[in-house]
Amino acid sequence: MTDKIIDWMYPNPLYLHPEEPLKRALHILLENNLTEIAVVENQKWKGIIKLQDVIQKDNDDKVSSFIRSCDRVASADLLIDKLQDIPTYIVNDEGELIGEITGKEWLHYHTTITKELKQKEEMLHLYEMVFDTAYEGLTVVDDKGIIRLFNEAYSRYVKVPTEEAIGKDAALIIENTRLPVVLKTGVPERSQAHRLQGQNLVVHRIPIWKDNKVVAAAGILVYEGVSEIYQVIDQMEELDKTKHSKFTKDPNKKNSLTRFEDLLGDSPCFTKTKKIARKASQSKAPVLITGESGVGKDIVAQAIHNESPITRGRFISVNCAAIPEALLESELFGYSSGAFTGAEKGGKPGKIELAHKGTLFLDEIGDMPLTMQAKILRVIQEKSVERVGSNHQSNIDFRLITATNKDIKQMVHEGTFREDLYYRLYVIPIHIPSLRERAEDIPIIVSHKIAELNNEYGDRKTIDQLVVQWMYTQPWKGNIRELINFLERLYVLSESQHMTLDNLPDDIDDKQRLSSYNFLANKKVVESLSEEEERDRIKETLEHVKGNKTKAAKLLGISRATLYNKLSRYTLE
Repeated sequence: MTDKIIDWMYPNPLYLHPEEPLKRALHILLENNLTEIAVVENQKWKGIIKLQDVIQKDNDDKVSSFIRSCDRVASADLLIDKLQDIPTYIVNDEGELIGEITGKEWLHYHTTITKELKQKEEMLHLYEMVFDTAYEGLTVVDDKGIIRLFNEAYSRYVKVPTEEAIGKDAALIIENTRLPVVLKTGVPERSQAHRLQGQNLVVHRIPIWKDNKVVAAAGILVYEGVSEIYQVIDQMEELDKTKHSKFTKDPNKKNSLTRFEDLLGDSPCFTKTKKIARKASQSKAPVLITGESGVGKDIVAQAIHNESPITRGRFISVNCAAIPEALLESELFGYSSGAFTGAEKGGKPGKIELAHKGTLFLDEIGDMPLTMQAKILRVIQEKSVERVGSNHQSNIDFRLITATNKDIKQMVHEGTFREDLYYRLYVIPIHIPSLRERAEDIPIIVSHKIAELNNEYGDRKTIDQLVVQWMYTQPWKGNIRELINFLERLYVLSESQHMTLDNLPDDIDDKQRLSSYNFLANKKVVESLSEEEERDRIKETLEHVKGNKTKAAKLLGISRATLYNKLSRYTLE
């Protein structure tokens, strides 16, 4: 439960209609021991009527003659701790009465909050104990680089007492620290080699984002020296050997196979996707991967294959949209000698045959012609394949993974995709969320890509936090593929070692560039602007987010309720 009024209010308040007689109003007030009651007409809030106004009045009078205005009216999105008086009447965006906060609800809220505060104090004490007793050195700095948390393990490494370290600039306490760099860039640096007090360590440096801004950074000392790393590697190999004892990996294969740990992102929606994919990898059931173009459907397919019991088999990928319809059949099924003019002597195996004992990945399955869909369905059902121009059936055994950026269910409804094939493919569905749905993963992706580019070009470029913030505001219709391509272009074209908003490519729309910069770089509270500036800022922000008031309020740094009030004041609705 949140602290919003809507979660605490009484949803069925008593009310009167303006045309009701005072006699009824008096009866309801006395019967319910009330000093006032709401007046509503056509579900719209009108005001209140007080007991003192109706006592000893002419019973023939109507409620409408005694309606008072009332400033104890609040939006459902308002936080309950902002209330000044009770009762407070709650109205929605259309001005309809939807609830009220009386003394009973107010008491319930405070009782609950007191209980939660006690639980939080106990949990905070537990966190402090864990933080202080952790074997790994842990420190947290604020956005100015000042140490706010510093545990005993870190204190032992740097030989500075915890009480002396807290409140000091991290650069003065931690030798060669790069936490100020992480604060500036907003990009995590994980599993990095670091030398501290003559000791070789592996460290994590993690930026802490809040409201699209880096507010702190955490430093974690993970491994001490290389011997501990080697021990962990040996243990991991033993675990891997046990896990895959039935299907030992081919020693001739490259070590750069795509694994689930290579799928970058820790957001809840993407973590759920990876969890389903991991489970799917341990079966041979068909998998249907869906998601927008550029989300990495092929990478997920490779990870499923490489973590599966058939990882020693081939991973054969076919892009159904890239091969002309006339050639698709021979590409998939192969052909026999003399099947057509120009056919290779001895024939040629198709992709399906090559996937025997391995995985066949049919990308963009939604673009496969109906005639070919029927043939693929037969292969799945009969587990055999016949080359073009041949009468010989070859038995096959492969794991089928398909992917599409189209709505297959809708295609089935429209008759452009076979229903029977759809249900053959739709055994384990895996949906990959768009980058817009998991924007919190952007820093991790940026960190990984810049590290790759630095390694490739032999450089040490960094990226400014404002650029990462700007990335949060972009639609990324091409998803991760678009983001990675953009990063490489920014990296190559940037003449400075630190990439800033000034280095954005020229083809970035000027209005988009400037408006995004204003939203994030000029992080002023809207209330500090003049009314004209405030109105323009709100209007520009709403246009930027296409009318989404929740996003607009977040970018403006105000609550949604405050935004509605300002929209009403400036007649921007």
